[in-house]
Amino acid sequence: MRRRIVGLLAALSLLAAVPALEAPAGASAPIQAACVHATIQGNSKCIAAGQYCKHTKAANKDYHRYGYTCGQKDKNGRYHLRYYP
Repeated sequence: MRRRIVGLLAALSLLAAVPALEAPAGASAPIQAACVHATIQGNSKCIAAGQYCKHTKAANKDYHRYGYTCGQKDKNGRYHLRYYP
């Protein structure tokens, strides 16, 4: 009987420790819940900030329709989507 109680207490203490191991909210970069389904130059895509994008006038017009712009260039010369200010 005593072993069962000790085992039960050990299991409960492990369950109580699990939430303490999770990262606190807001500790890292903002997390996006999902992408936006968009039609860019006639193609259906799911777009979100940070993704690679086409840096053309026509594509940027489509990105603006969904609140994004293709203008952030990384160190490798590739463009990424960002929210349109």
